[in-house]
Amino acid sequence: MLTWDRRTDQQQVRTTAPNGVTAYDIEPDGRHFWWFDANPAGIGLWRRQPFPPTPSDPTTPPAALTGLPPGRQAGIAFDASGGRVAVGIGTETETRCYVGRPGGAGQLVAAAAGYATLVDLTADGATVALAGRADSDRAISVVHLSDGRLDVVAGSPHRRIWALEFRPGDRSHPQLLIIVETPERYQVGTWQQDRGIALAAALTYDTEVTAHWYGADGQVLIQHDHAGRSRLLLADLTSGEPATIATPPGTILDLTCAPGGEIHYVWTTGSVPPERRVVAPGTAAPGTAGPARPTGTTRRSELWTTQPYGRIHSFLATPPGAGPWPTLFLVHGGPSLHDRDAYDPRVELLVRAGYAVVRTNYRGSTGYGPQWQRGFDQRVGLAQLDDLTSVRRHLLHRGVAAPDRVGLCGYSWGGYLVLLAMGVAPADWSVGLAVAPIADYPAAYHGTTAALREVDDELFGGGPEDVPQRYRAANPMTYLDQVRGPLFIAAASDDDRCPPGQVRRYVAALRHRRVPHQLHWMSGGHLGDAASQTRAFDELLRYAGQALGPDRTRAAAADGRPYQPTSQGGR
Repeated sequence: MLTWDRRTDQQQVRTTAPNGVTAYDIEPDGRHFWWFDANPAGIGLWRRQPFPPTPSDPTTPPAALTGLPPGRQAGIAFDASGGRVAVGIGTETETRCYVGRPGGAGQLVAAAAGYATLVDLTADGATVALAGRADSDRAISVVHLSDGRLDVVAGSPHRRIWALEFRPGDRSHPQLLIIVETPERYQVGTWQQDRGIALAAALTYDTEVTAHWYGADGQVLIQHDHAGRSRLLLADLTSGEPATIATPPGTILDLTCAPGGEIHYVWTTGSVPPERRVVAPGTAAPGTAGPARPTGTTRRSELWTTQPYGRIHSFLATPPGAGPWPTLFLVHGGPSLHDRDAYDPRVELLVRAGYAVVRTNYRGSTGYGPQWQRGFDQRVGLAQLDDLTSVRRHLLHRGVAAPDRVGLCGYSWGGYLVLLAMGVAPADWSVGLAVAPIADYPAAYHGTTAALREVDDELFGGGPEDVPQRYRAANPMTYLDQVRGPLFIAAASDDDRCPPGQVRRYVAALRHRRVPHQLHWMSGGHLGDAASQTRAFDELLRYAGQALGPDRTRAAAADGRPYQPTSQGGR
């Protein structure tokens, strides 16, 4: 983890966690920062360190709250003074919320069955909010710490409710900022104990938004994501249309508000790596930490593929010169994520190697509205493959993709789609490259985390025992007899999201059927640690070159035999 002092511009690496740090926060007075120290399986505890460092700092920082069991990180929040903190810790069966003074003992104040997330702690430290599944009867749970009283806000499949944060400085009647999703739109609003939900009519959007309180006067900062790009808006909940804040076209990855009102945000485009920028509402142009620095000679464009159910949006990156090119679909995971106008070093490396790279926001992706995200009749995997196949045909028609040299590359749920496609439509895809995939869906369901089981419950409408036919239709194992390969599969030995055991069974079945493949093992948790990720990508790129490179077609034509990679097995 890197800390940065804005006054001195000094940056220091402050942690030695081998797998990096995925959760962190800074106390309100800026004197200490917290980070979640987790093992490869995601189990760990919060640690607390001074900022800046002192010579007497221990080698291993102390626990930030004592008396807590190890578990999964499930949220953190401070009161206005920093004198009280709340953290969420996930166990195998429940999520627990602890409250205490930083550095002191934590007290258990709430527990929720299954997976939940600590959303926020009020400014006076008297009330906490927990979020469950947005469509459940416990979408939001508000716990009043003085007497343990509980308020519950129920969602439904047709009215999902997302909790965001408490209004700062509001002590007498805590006001919780929320998003309400219906099948048609998203709406910003608030919840209060004595008033219930109040929605702002002017703050209604057709695609995803998130929001933050801006100051203590009831203004709200809104980030609206549409078709892979972001915009910022500032609005009053009770009056008028929101005002647009001047930010350049592209994607905003993160943001925060400084005490003086400036908005610090991390901005990127497909050709510009992420960089910090600053903007003050009402200014004509955004400030920046430095000029935008486009990289490489990659040509970028967008593709809209029209289908009866809507238009499929893809980002396309191609090498210099004329096509058609060997083409790789870089398939995003989630599925509730989306590819954006954002820098991805994998795209640069693949284009430099001579590939056209396609990033398609198939049905199930965010950023295109509720119907696009959820309206595929629980045809999990199969609907997404329909979209990828449609885009493939479009690229062939336009002369972008070289026939018989189109492959799939995906990570996590994207890797799952790769394996599924290689069995469902083997004639369409020349190679499959899957990193940390789901290879056996029912087995992955039972071996993954509680949070991801809830995602699958919503995606399929239940677990494998509830709707077995849906899991069978979506399971790569179902189509093993149709898989031709070649396939490159990388898996992590300590992956708690896409467990390694189910990958081993899939690969053993490939070996039994003599399907050309290579299995590469990574160390660490989901997607592997940094060093093993690099090694895996190097192997992936080499394997793709064997399958799709310029010599492949000539060699196959010379002796009349279909191409097979040199590696047909793996450890």
